Amino acid sequence: MKKLFTLCFLAIPFLTHAQSGGKIAFRYDQSPTVSINNRPLLNPWVGGLNTTQYSTIRLNNDTRDDLAVYDRTTGKVSTFIAVDNPIGSGTVWQYAPEYELAFPAVMYSWMLLVDYDFDGRKDIFTNSSKGISVWHNESQNGTVSFKLAVDPLRTLGFSGFQIPLYVNASDLPAIMDYDDDGDIDIITFDADGNIIAYQQNMSMERTGTRGLDFARAGNQCWGHFQKEFCNDFRFGINCDDGSGTGGRLAAPTATGRVSPTSPSGARPLHSGNTLTVIDTDGDGKKDLLFGFVSCENIARLRNTGPNSVSANFTSYDSLFPARNPILFPAFPATFFEDVDGDGQKDLLASPNVNFNDGNVYDFRASGWFYKNTGTTQKPDFQLIQKDFLQSDMLDLGERTAPALADLDGDGDMDLLVGYGGVGVGSGYRGGIWQFENKGTTQNPAFVLVTTDYLGIQSLGLTNVVPSFADVDANGSMDLIVTATGKQAVEIRALINTAPKGAAVQYSLASATRWPTPDLMYPLDLLTVTDVDKDNKPDLLISRYNVGTILYYRNAGTATAPVFQLQNQTFGGITTDDYIYARARSLVVADLNGDQKNELIAAADNGSVKVYQFPETPTQAFTLIDSLAGIGLPGKGLIAAAADLDGDQLPDLLLGGTGGGLRYLKNTSQKIVVTGLPEEPTGPWVFPNPTNRYITVRPHYDGRVELVSLTGQTVVPVQPVKAGTESLLDLGELADGTYLIRLQSDNRPVQIQKVVVWK
Repeated sequence: MKKLFTLCFLAIPFLTHAQSGGKIAFRYDQSPTVSINNRPLLNPWVGGLNTTQYSTIRLNNDTRDDLAVYDRTTGKVSTFIAVDNPIGSGTVWQYAPEYELAFPAVMYSWMLLVDYDFDGRKDIFTNSSKGISVWHNESQNGTVSFKLAVDPLRTLGFSGFQIPLYVNASDLPAIMDYDDDGDIDIITFDADGNIIAYQQNMSMERTGTRGLDFARAGNQCWGHFQKEFCNDFRFGINCDDGSGTGGRLAAPTATGRVSPTSPSGARPLHSGNTLTVIDTDGDGKKDLLFGFVSCENIARLRNTGPNSVSANFTSYDSLFPARNPILFPAFPATFFEDVDGDGQKDLLASPNVNFNDGNVYDFRASGWFYKNTGTTQKPDFQLIQKDFLQSDMLDLGERTAPALADLDGDGDMDLLVGYGGVGVGSGYRGGIWQFENKGTTQNPAFVLVTTDYLGIQSLGLTNVVPSFADVDANGSMDLIVTATGKQAVEIRALINTAPKGAAVQYSLASATRWPTPDLMYPLDLLTVTDVDKDNKPDLLISRYNVGTILYYRNAGTATAPVFQLQNQTFGGITTDDYIYARARSLVVADLNGDQKNELIAAADNGSVKVYQFPETPTQAFTLIDSLAGIGLPGKGLIAAAADLDGDQLPDLLLGGTGGGLRYLKNTSQKIVVTGLPEEPTGPWVFPNPTNRYITVRPHYDGRVELVSLTGQTVVPVQPVKAGTESLLDLGELADGTYLIRLQSDNRPVQIQKVVVWK
């Protein structure tokens, strides 16, 4: 048996002091690495992308255009800067969240960046409750900023009066200089959704200065065509007499025809159109790429007239591009931007929907990139990938739910990620991805182990949310899995049968089905925590439909709970005050080391707030901070917290609708409470690596043992004293990596890796 030889050193007392303030703060951090199938992800912490709108913009001080991506499902802007490819030639996109706060906090439906005053800086055009709002780009010296220029944008109508320029909230207009006169025009659909409205910019004609002076030009059916639903264009329309009649129903000019009816399982028929202007064939005449709310395809409308009020569209192709055409379950949109840095504009496509209607979309691959191998004037589009940007990030589709715990007993936090679901055969199923942390307690490095942890996908559930709690109060983490079943919400408790500090042992077959509270519904969020401090797990349920929080007290036992409703407005949160936040993901943690729990509430609307956790179940929440510095991280937020960088402060992971994760480092002012020793932050075992001896100098009294990576004990548990050095002889051990554990009553287990190398 190996023995500990005690060297007599006096224990040096730790100096403690109290600090005032203790401001709670977080910032986005990109440093933890994530690898999938042995491939490190360039941008793991973007948060995922679903229905994307792409615009280039200059964000920093270099000479290259950068990229701003608006996601319609989350209402969030993600910003990327162009950098040299570190493993090859060309340009790649590096996530840069520091620029996101410069954009308006709230935007709806769409965002297009266009330089309307030709000052070299792209401005924001976006939907507003009044029509279109325009934000002028006032960036200087690498500091990005926008100022509201006009809301709503107006146009001179056929009536002779100024009216708000109309764009249906579900539509996506085309904004560019169509008539080549030096100012930008807007092409959109009229209120009936069947006829194009050409809004001509008259700034240059009237003042000689580029601005936002629009007038409805041409006649009631500019371009001489109209449409109803899918691929039923009627060309040759003459509206000069105001009748809007006449014309012919055209057949497609390309082989293949997409059905004019709504595709099976797709969206119902109603208004919704997308437009992009491109000269697709190099004849100098600008054509239209058109998507409709119930169509799978993008149709190309050919212009045979001039680029003016007299444009004349005479035919269409139902499949575009001809090779590998754009086909989504419904409502595609296109964007014409240079995204590979070669100076030629490329084609991008994505669904233009607000949510995954019917679960028919695959939001892991919803950004299609067609490289332009021709020129901007005469493009030739070739499909390169269907997961543009998404392939470089952690993206599981939608409604991701992170959970952090030491699964393998090596002392650092591993990661589980639940998700809403993906298409499996004819069904839609959720599950859990598992990542092992192969880094250190200070520098996490997550490596994908499996995309179906414990085989949970076989249960046929959706909206799977894992979380950890010490259900049986034995010091080890148990796993709670909440998900939507065929009939109702299902809650499973998987009790960890491994000893404290060892690799977890969960069995799906032995999981306990907890009773589902009567008031819990799909999209509600569950938090397991001991509210009344009786050492038994209670439930907090944040309700999606009404915005309140239910408190269920456990009147049974830890392993056989009986949940009884105690309060329907826990924390004082009422429907009237918080309905717009909807469900909140609740995390209870000591965020600043003051030995008092705070409550993180990450809401469906994207807000993240920190409250003081109530001392008693009847107290109202006290707001500490609204974390304005992180902006709105997305929608449908689901949070988890744990110390990932070894500073003894829990960091934050946010999942949600976007299907990915965002990592926020805890930068709060740490409070050291007088009379309590500070938790160790540095090594307490040295030297490491070692060829024979290691010295153990713990920060507090406890017990140590040495185990192999498989969990086999190689040095039995032995007592150690704070500040006293103990020498451990490892001379008989084989070369390799081992784990030394320090356990003490009422303290977290401390674990360090020890490398023996002779």
